[in-house]
Amino acid sequence: MQKKRVIILGAGISGLTTAWYLGKTGLNLDITVLEKSHRSGGWLHTDHTTGYHFEKGPRTFKVDKCPFTMQLIAELGLQNEVIWSEAKPHHRYLWHEGELHRFPTNPLSFLFSPLTKGFIRALLTEWNRPVKNGDETVWEFVLRRFNYDVARLFFDPMVVGIFGGDIRKISVRACFPKLKNWEEKYGSVSQGFFERMKEKRKEPKCSQAVDGVPMSAIFSFQGGVERLPQSIAAQTPATFHYNNEVSAISFIGDEVVVKTNKDEFRADHLFCALPIKETASLFEGHVPEIAKEFSIIPSEGIAVVNFGYDASVLPVQGFGYLTPTYAHEDILGVVFDSSVFSEHNRLSQETRLTIKIEEDKRSEEKYIEAALKGIRRHLGISRTPQAISFKRATAAIPQYGVGHLEKMIELNSSFRQQLPQCHLIGNYLSGVSVDSCIARAKEAVQEFLSRMSPGDGIEDSASK
Repeated sequence: MQKKRVIILGAGISGLTTAWYLGKTGLNLDITVLEKSHRSGGWLHTDHTTGYHFEKGPRTFKVDKCPFTMQLIAELGLQNEVIWSEAKPHHRYLWHEGELHRFPTNPLSFLFSPLTKGFIRALLTEWNRPVKNGDETVWEFVLRRFNYDVARLFFDPMVVGIFGGDIRKISVRACFPKLKNWEEKYGSVSQGFFERMKEKRKEPKCSQAVDGVPMSAIFSFQGGVERLPQSIAAQTPATFHYNNEVSAISFIGDEVVVKTNKDEFRADHLFCALPIKETASLFEGHVPEIAKEFSIIPSEGIAVVNFGYDASVLPVQGFGYLTPTYAHEDILGVVFDSSVFSEHNRLSQETRLTIKIEEDKRSEEKYIEAALKGIRRHLGISRTPQAISFKRATAAIPQYGVGHLEKMIELNSSFRQQLPQCHLIGNYLSGVSVDSCIARAKEAVQEFLSRMSPGDGIEDSASK
């Protein structure tokens, strides 16, 4: 029987894992991946061109937050390349009232930290506050359950650091679903937290997928985060076409026709892992109502500046620090890469920093200038770095507003009904994390399989 042809748009982690799981189905498929850049991996990008180990996007994973990632690592045979950093200092800091303050790590520091005064007051009353069902912004949720200080000192910098968004617009159900579920299930976040602590005592202390890695650990790979997409691309049976930017999609009979800046490709099924704005543009002529809804969902960008020093220049050790919105700083946060994973250092006395700044169309030189100025004021580092690296992510992070998840379920369902040969797998659907992308790709392939039948002309290569 003739192979079924599948095209995947985008070779980021969503597209790559879709190719991987399609390759594991045992079906006789011809899989093509179209990528507009010269490489796979998207924002999983480890840069060694300066001689330093610089991560341009995600840099760490937390074991208990990444079940699908851990399983994928086991499937790829990458267990021996995992490095974890549980026992090292991972102090987090906040730039507050003109200086760095360490987030408390034990009950005593929690009681006396200037960052937790509002939290202590809130904990005395949070358990007795009324429950509100339904979605709302993170800001509304935290004000209602806790107070203003907790909202601005804890949740505001977290929302900025993780989602690059505005706490007054971001959905609590989308971004902190566990907290919302605790309120609705137990009547309070505090009670939910204590119930979760009881459950954790009964759970395994180490990963079931990768031996010896504690569930509380953060991890990377010996060669950096990019080892994950590199390994997928090397082991998947897909054919990759780089520097092919998609310009149009059309349908001729049962075929999907994809035009790029270089060529034309035809397939029986299409998986789209492109950003939401590009997806809206490509499908505007085919599902205009859905495309319109996609087009109005905002996305935020981020600029990443890496500095490398052949000396130890940090005044504190730990994971890094965040700056809250009320501080009106250029820098959103800084990661102390050389402290988190010293395994990636070339020298015993080396400092590697990643500075994140809101993407606002300024020049590369202006971003670097802002980063230098910021760490001089925050960390007292005035030394010129030996290496500088820069990357801009324009409109890379879709913003999950109130009701976003429900809207995406509805739109995705309508999309599948109108274009059954096409599947959406973008990070705007159900989570922006790497683990969410992997989970979504796996689910999309399972749905693809559920629609297959002998009448579709797909033969099972495993039966030959």
